[in-house]
Amino acid sequence: MPKDRAEVVISPELRGRQFSPPAPLPPSPAWLHRWQPLPKLVGLGALMAACAQVQRLTLLPLVWVLVALLWALSGLPLRQGLRRLAAPGALLIAFVALLPLVVGDTILWRWGSLALRWEGLERALCLGGRSLALLALATLLVETTPLPALLAALRAVGIPDLLLELAWLTQRYLQEIGAQWQQMQRAARLRGWQPRGSLWRPGPALRQDLPFLAAAVGTLLVRSYERSERVYQALRLRGYGKAPLLPEERAGDPCSWVASGLAVAVALGLVWVQLGE
Repeated sequence: MPKDRAEVVISPELRGRQFSPPAPLPPSPAWLHRWQPLPKLVGLGALMAACAQVQRLTLLPLVWVLVALLWALSGLPLRQGLRRLAAPGALLIAFVALLPLVVGDTILWRWGSLALRWEGLERALCLGGRSLALLALATLLVETTPLPALLAALRAVGIPDLLLELAWLTQRYLQEIGAQWQQMQRAARLRGWQPRGSLWRPGPALRQDLPFLAAAVGTLLVRSYERSERVYQALRLRGYGKAPLLPEERAGDPCSWVASGLAVAVALGLVWVQLGE
């Protein structure tokens, strides 16, 4: 006898559809991203002002522990932070490299006419570490805050609207120039151009590329000027100058202001320790 089999009835609406598990929810942003722009500006600004007052080498480990803690709360990759600080770090090293050789009287090491002095080394480490800490805090502020919200927070603390609008338009304009430059390079490669030199390895190959690069930069400047005129006309047609270009700053939640108060307290404690020594 044939066995009874249960029949599954599928409605016409569901026929032919493929069922897939629900997509996972996106991860919640890190805490530093949820910190409201205006309280964040106040808190990180106080910390940067306190770090700028550090004059003793013994306080630098405390400063960098604070920077590392804030970076961990931001959720940003460490490699991204190191890449952001690479160019300023190289410039700082070049700036302070001569201090250990010319400042101070306590000689730690001598080789011929060159002498490594403790006072100059201490000043170079303090200046370099303090400057890199300030750059790291500024990077945290910029990377975890959308630019319109950051500019609205700066307006709330008294920065003139004209400067903020210029900063916003400059950032958008640089993005447009970068996109046009990439488009020109892509078009040149599709027509058979291959770069033969590099700015890091000057030589005959780079000199062969200079005519093309000069023509490309000239074309880019002309296009950018024409683009700026069209953007300005579009802004005027949309009411630029009659209404604020940037959004108004919203009131932060109490938790953000509590975090800002804690940051200000830490900054005051750091200044007090510096003055107490």
